Amino acid sequence: MKMFAYRGKHENFGDELNHWLWERLLPGFFDDDESQLFLGIGSILYDNFDPNMQKIVFGSGYGGYTNPPKVDRNWTFYFVRGKKTAEVLGIDPSYAIGDSGILTRSCWDAKSIEKRYPVSFMPHYESAMYGSWDKACELAGIHYIDPRWSVEKVLTEISASHKVVSEAMHGCIISDALRVPWRAIRPIAPGNRAKWYDWASALDLEIDFDAIGPSNIVEAGASLVRKNTYLLKNITFRHRRIRQLTGNYVFGSTVKTLQRVAEKPGQLSTDESIIKAHDRMLLELNRLKQDFSKKTASVL
Repeated sequence: MKMFAYRGKHENFGDELNHWLWERLLPGFFDDDESQLFLGIGSILYDNFDPNMQKIVFGSGYGGYTNPPKVDRNWTFYFVRGKKTAEVLGIDPSYAIGDSGILTRSCWDAKSIEKRYPVSFMPHYESAMYGSWDKACELAGIHYIDPRWSVEKVLTEISASHKVVSEAMHGCIISDALRVPWRAIRPIAPGNRAKWYDWASALDLEIDFDAIGPSNIVEAGASLVRKNTYLLKNITFRHRRIRQLTGNYVFGSTVKTLQRVAEKPGQLSTDESIIKAHDRMLLELNRLKQDFSKKTASVL
């Protein structure tokens, strides 16, 4: 079985978490056999997988980046990210247990990390690429966490924070799983918003989003021309040059808004809901191991 994980222009915490987590929970489980594909963390339930390939879904979600996949006998579900994914795919809502990143609770001891930061901010990885959020955080007096850092560095920085403000969904998902209070920033790109409600639905959680706005001229320009693919690509392609020409200018209003948001109380799902989701995922993990050990034994 081959593990599938999305990778864009840069490594991104939520996607890279697949490689870190499954190596620990399922050592030796994967190979390069693409006749069976393991779909774990991420909005990766696409409609363009080989229809003859067996897809094993273990906590993935539908994000709207393609049309919904046609579910047939080549799809096997252990659980999905949330109720909205289950609804779109037309499967039983009981499969909506939560984002499988919650299983990080089994592999990481956040309580052993000393708290060093009153508040940390993590942008979406595209905002980290095109924005000036490191400088905005410096001006706001807030610790910056880059989603392009290694998984263990991000986990350490989250664990060392009293509160995490995040535009990156997995910044909030992992903070919640590790019981670090968080505040969600409404993603600048509208296409990245729906999946948040999917994750929250499995935990019966209502997200109190904050809007911060763009950090610099590149992000502001991209927001204005988002529907014009040609102009958007030109702005993002030249983002380094634009920032250089503008002296990496950061909007002062955004810095002040970030400071105000950072002062608000953090959110958490209930202890009961996160423990229940985690326990159910562990049961499904054992079932997955048993199912495929039986199949391996029958082949031998």
